[in-house]
Amino acid sequence: MIQGKIIKFHRELQGLKQSELGIGICSKTHVSKIERGLTEVSKDTIEVLSKRLRIDMNEEIDTYLRVDLLLKEWHESIILKLNAKAENIKQQLEGIVLLQIPDFYRSNTLILTRYYLLIGESTLAETLIKEMDSWQNLTPYDQNMLLHIKGEFCLNYQKEYSEAIFYLKKINLTYYNNPEYYYHLSIAYHCMDSRVLAYYYANKALHFFTKAHSFTRIIETEMLMLIQVEQEEYFDETDSGYPSLIEMADDLGLDDQKAKLLHNYAYQQFRYGYYDQAVENYRKALKILEPSNSQYLVSLEGYLNASTKLGITSDTELLRLANEGFLLATKLMDTMFKHYFQLHIYKIQNQKELYYHYLETEGYPYFKQMGYALAAETYEIKLFDYYMEREEMDLANKYALPILEKCRKNNELV
Repeated sequence: MIQGKIIKFHRELQGLKQSELGIGICSKTHVSKIERGLTEVSKDTIEVLSKRLRIDMNEEIDTYLRVDLLLKEWHESIILKLNAKAENIKQQLEGIVLLQIPDFYRSNTLILTRYYLLIGESTLAETLIKEMDSWQNLTPYDQNMLLHIKGEFCLNYQKEYSEAIFYLKKINLTYYNNPEYYYHLSIAYHCMDSRVLAYYYANKALHFFTKAHSFTRIIETEMLMLIQVEQEEYFDETDSGYPSLIEMADDLGLDDQKAKLLHNYAYQQFRYGYYDQAVENYRKALKILEPSNSQYLVSLEGYLNASTKLGITSDTELLRLANEGFLLATKLMDTMFKHYFQLHIYKIQNQKELYYHYLETEGYPYFKQMGYALAAETYEIKLFDYYMEREEMDLANKYALPILEKCRKNNELV
């Protein structure tokens, strides 16, 4: 009974005992039963109890029902990345005292954490995650939503992809009907350079976003699937799927998605030697993004890479870009890109020995430990070549071994 929950909430809020609330109205035992919804109660009794608590019960019930709907709409807007709507609903909820009622407190905290993850407030999100870790007797829904939150946090803010997969794979859609988590699982597998699984889960996410008619999420997911396809050995610059997606994002005014598409298109162009086009698309992405956006850091590193390969930018300008990236990565506490930009600095300055010493002692161990498969394999090859050039075969073999182990087949041939 909603009335009972509301009475209990306001009684406790005002510091009244059940016996004090019931004086001259009903017994302490009857108040207890009303609060727990264990007894029939007359309209008159509810009215008198409400008057003593100085509340309008009809208004309180309307607020209760409105909060329930608002929380559901708030979570849906976060899932579909409707940022303006999510912010508007958050403002509507602020100041509603009933949010502290047990029925809503946990749901509000879970959704608020997802909101902070959406807008990039990772510190606030981490604080709430620590609080939620102490909760007891979670409902199956809340338990699965917390797994989703932890997975998303590990993925986007800690760059711990294996741990993100660990949390996300434990989600049970029987209790948590939000297939959006497939998208985060796909991103995690993509970052682990597992293209088949990345495509598989992106495709499952795409079905969900298509049913929800969410153009923002459809574009993001199709981009993720396109990355897996166009990362194969053959890439046709004249027949890429990126231009049409970029145009669609532009028509819909989806700047964040357009920036990501431009970045990924530039990355593909870079991989296949179209350095001038890559530089141009990285530049377009950087114009859209704010430096406080972590994606800016990623595109800046890509722009620096492509500019270096193109070979028409001065070392002075390249060094300026590398130092800008290093300082920004430090500010954003992004260890991975601190390593990347430090390596750029050594390379631009032709400090070969410092480059390989830093790579071997700082960069490579970090990439290996964090499970960044593509980076680890790339630098294993670099270190292998470096030690082969120096004719230090034991060290060269040390870095060749992980590559050989990955390529080893289980098939037995006669």
